[in-house]
Amino acid sequence: MNAVVKNWKHSVALRLFAITFLVVMLILGGLLLVLAGSFSSFYERRQIKDIAAQMNVVRDRFVLEGAALSGAGFPPYFFEFEDDYYATIALVTFEEGGMLIRRGRPAEEEAEAMEPGVSIWPSLPGYGPGEEDRQFMLGLQEWRQDEQAFAKVVLQGETLVYRAKGIGENRAGADQLIVVAPVAAEGQTVNVLFAVSSLRPVIGAASVIRDFSGYAFGVAIVLVPLLAFLYAHVLTKPLRSLNELAGRLASLDFSHRFRWRRKDEIGELARTFDFLADNLERALSELHEANAKLRKDIEREKRLERMRRDFVAGVSHELKTPLSLIGGYAEGLRDNIGDGAKRERYADVIMEETRRMSAIVGDMLDLSHLEAGQYRLKLETFDAAELLEEAAERAEALGAEHGVRVRLELTEDADGRIEVAADRFRIGQVLTNLVTNAVRHAPEGGAVTLTAFQAGGEWFFRVHNEGEPIPEEELPRIWTQFYRVDKARDRESGGTGIGLAIVKQILDLHGSRYGARNERGGVTFAFSLPAAAGARQP
Repeated sequence: MNAVVKNWKHSVALRLFAITFLVVMLILGGLLLVLAGSFSSFYERRQIKDIAAQMNVVRDRFVLEGAALSGAGFPPYFFEFEDDYYATIALVTFEEGGMLIRRGRPAEEEAEAMEPGVSIWPSLPGYGPGEEDRQFMLGLQEWRQDEQAFAKVVLQGETLVYRAKGIGENRAGADQLIVVAPVAAEGQTVNVLFAVSSLRPVIGAASVIRDFSGYAFGVAIVLVPLLAFLYAHVLTKPLRSLNELAGRLASLDFSHRFRWRRKDEIGELARTFDFLADNLERALSELHEANAKLRKDIEREKRLERMRRDFVAGVSHELKTPLSLIGGYAEGLRDNIGDGAKRERYADVIMEETRRMSAIVGDMLDLSHLEAGQYRLKLETFDAAELLEEAAERAEALGAEHGVRVRLELTEDADGRIEVAADRFRIGQVLTNLVTNAVRHAPEGGAVTLTAFQAGGEWFFRVHNEGEPIPEEELPRIWTQFYRVDKARDRESGGTGIGLAIVKQILDLHGSRYGARNERGGVTFAFSLPAAAGARQP
């Protein structure tokens, strides 16, 4: 919970919420204050402008129609003017120091001559009881007492509109506009259209607006935070999604994409993130592949280095003994040691060790070519039964000295023929190495069995020898060069340690399945070869 609060305190959403709330409240509060404070003055200025223009229109029309009242009283547009501007209008005539006021219909017309400075109210009959008449007379009195305003209209012929200042200590009549427009002047007689327009409606409206502004501001304090929160949440939601994707990219998780179709900047940013995720995923994949390849190369180099060391050590070990024997016996011959029979024995040993060295060198060359991939198989179709028979004969010759029995077991499924598609020479080499290895590890009087059978589209060949089993942990290592299970085995029966490595390389080139396991009181080596196309299936 604390983490959520901490993240919210430092989030863009909170800042956007605060800024939106403050800006909206300031703008709304400012508008309400301006509206409440300046509505009256704005309305008054607008009213002065409009009523002055309309008064001129009424005056001009009145003058155009004869500048006098008809028997029916004021024309209709006088009353339209009164209705439009909450006004009372009358025709005032000044002559011989007196004043005549005419308004409304003939029956309603009143007139009185008065001396300048004499109070009008309430001496005029017909103007006492009504508040509208009272306000009219207060406005007329104020204008008459303002010499400057009176002169502008009567002497200068200007249409005058201004707000009344009021009369007396209570400023009676101050809530209205005074409108005066000259009509005509003939000698000492001056006619003016005089009107007063009440400002009480707008004063009341201003009071209502001030009260409404307070209520509106209170409602805004409740609603604006909610709207600002929703606005901030909606606006920052894509940013939060982008931030989540950025976090996934930082943790190397490239499984998520936006694929937004927005046309704005956020959509462009989302597409940029998707493009970045695609590139990073591709680059990381390539990096993993390169890293895996590098690991394989490093392991291969390490393995090759170990093989080189083992190879050098094995070669050194294998060649050391024959070289020492050849050197010793050659020195004996040079020194004329022994009689004729002994010298022949020395020569036989030298020749035997030379042949052994030649075999080792040949095997090493074969293995080197096979490991380097320089050898290409010569695939052909041939009868593998012939190779098995040759291998069995070779095994009998090798095991005759120790009484090793050799058995050849061929299935009769294909009339004794084993037709395979392979490299005949190399498969013969495989069988020779396997039977040689089997005879070498068979005990005195033991048996070596060669078997072949077909399963599906493959022929399987097995070479089994009786004798001690190979430790299970040693089985994967027997295919490496110069490896011997029995480290104490003498050089006469131990071989060179290269034969099984050569077998492995040849079978790998053929894509064969091969292996070795302990069974039936001995060890069995087996491998497979594809049957020749068109061969009869059992």
